[in-house]
Amino acid sequence: MQAATVQPNYQLALSELPLPAIPAGGALIKVSGCGLCGSDLDKVVHSKAQPGSVLGHEIVGIIEVLAPDAPTYWAVGDRLVSSHHVPCGTCHYCVSDSESMCRQFKSTNFAPGGFAQYLSLTRPHLEKTAFKVPATIDDAEASCVEPLACVLRGIRRVPQKNQTSVAIVGLGFIGLMAAQVYQNQGSTVYGVDLAESRLQLAQTEGLVQRAFHPIQQAGELKEVLTAETPSGQVDTVFLSVVNNKTLDLALELVRDGGNLIIFTSGPAGTSLDPSRLYFREINLITTYSPALLDLKNAAEMVFNRKIRLQPLLSHELPLRDIQQGVELYQQGQAIKVFIRMDGA
Repeated sequence: MQAATVQPNYQLALSELPLPAIPAGGALIKVSGCGLCGSDLDKVVHSKAQPGSVLGHEIVGIIEVLAPDAPTYWAVGDRLVSSHHVPCGTCHYCVSDSESMCRQFKSTNFAPGGFAQYLSLTRPHLEKTAFKVPATIDDAEASCVEPLACVLRGIRRVPQKNQTSVAIVGLGFIGLMAAQVYQNQGSTVYGVDLAESRLQLAQTEGLVQRAFHPIQQAGELKEVLTAETPSGQVDTVFLSVVNNKTLDLALELVRDGGNLIIFTSGPAGTSLDPSRLYFREINLITTYSPALLDLKNAAEMVFNRKIRLQPLLSHELPLRDIQQGVELYQQGQAIKVFIRMDGA
């Protein structure tokens, strides 16, 4: 089969690999496509991935072969999505609602990865993290279940449920999904981004109530929050882009006693003075990956179109052009790139 592998120069290019073995109780999946995630980009651009490895975890595919002892509710030909990590469900982390810290969670994955024409799923994947995809949902939409689950996990971890106003800093794929989740919950959502095209998309599609450039419209943003919120600041800031400047902005926007959700890691040298949180009693929430509950809820939202994904799916590319997808992100031209395995 063909797969996109990390090259020694940290480019992604096609390689010939053997078909993966089918694990006991598992399945061989013919991959239809896989979303190109920001974490994939980070591993390539910052040389974190092992050369020769296959990235990709936002998969949708069809069961090609089932092991004889696979769960009986799956059948050859079923179309599915699956998350790549599987918690054990019984350890201290799992029973404490910290499934993404479970040691089994961290050690499990697809074989070899989503940017391949085939991969294998284990029985625990089929039992816990895989979902049948309705015929009404296309492949690119279906691939959004796992990243949406990550968003839901971050929002769910906030201890305060009274979040009438939210600022989304970074209106990329993650930020625009989070904006919709918050709007569905009844929050007023303010979007902040440096890119005019993203501000326009968010505003035109109604994904936020208002969208602002943090520098060019800083005064206007402050005036609007003063007029529309009790404290002149928002209850929660969802930070999908992390660096020293966005952290400063987030702390300017969030009210005393409010919530700061950090969705992603930052570059080396990024710092946050704990005194800025302590004296204002800011709740700092981080989110790394979804729990099983979030996967289930995300699948239900995607499959019932409770969140609009089509405006966010900006590019579809064949596997052979995956490096172009990386470059589209680097150039700021893409919201979400979906890689199709056909025409590899």
